Amino acid sequence: MAFPITVQLGYGQEKEESSSQKLKLGTRGETPDGRVFYYAQNSGVAISSAGMIVDGSALVGDHDMDLAPTSDQAAGTTAVSIEVPTTNLTKNQYKDGYLVFNDGGGEGEVYRIREHPAHDAATDNTVVITLDEIDGLRTAITTSTEAQLVYNPYTAVKLLDGDGTQTTGALGVTTIPVSASYYTWIQTSGIASVGVGAQVAIVGDALTVSQQSGESGLAERTDYSDEADIANIGVAIGVASVATDKQLAMLNIRS
Repeated sequence: MAFPITVQLGYGQEKEESSSQKLKLGTRGETPDGRVFYYAQNSGVAISSAGMIVDGSALVGDHDMDLAPTSDQAAGTTAVSIEVPTTNLTKNQYKDGYLVFNDGGGEGEVYRIREHPAHDAATDNTVVITLDEIDGLRTAITTSTEAQLVYNPYTAVKLLDGDGTQTTGALGVTTIPVSASYYTWIQTSGIASVGVGAQVAIVGDALTVSQQSGESGLAERTDYSDEADIANIGVAIGVASVATDKQLAMLNIRS
């Protein structure tokens, strides 16, 4: 059985980017001072500044629930055959993502995806999803099982639109300006610099995602009168910032 590891980052390595993928998406990194980062791919739109809050890709409507296995498949299976009858898949579109069973046999179980081929729905409904788990399925599935194909949350991250539709919620903040489609680290925990909008914080205030129009990727002081449903991302420390500047913060998005 494989267990997750943390990549130990030297100071400065968290500020690197590359055009090619070096690690699995969602790999955890940590600097010697305890700051935590996760490995992500940027979307096709460059992000022009460090300290910007990002979220991930929306689920695909035809893949997000109720996909049926093509046959009954036993516990221990590592190549799971499912039907995707209406839309095509590019090769490894869901690599590093998840096969999740939302109903029937295996309901509630989550499996990491290692790879899958390209899929032409007009030719064949069947797609074989190879799991990144050597023990395979824990529970047998049947044709009555229903499945979801889920992107890795750190796929094609983008500025979070707090005033619009969030796709994953806050995943982290950028550590550098990030080129379109490049791979990099985003920070989730520890001392950080975070962009803020018009509603600035003072030291000790909780920070959350700004829900003001035109403030995508920015934080603001948490005000529970209108943001009771929005998670805190950290606490303002140091000195108070000014609008559209960066606020020193202690992040607590993900440890």
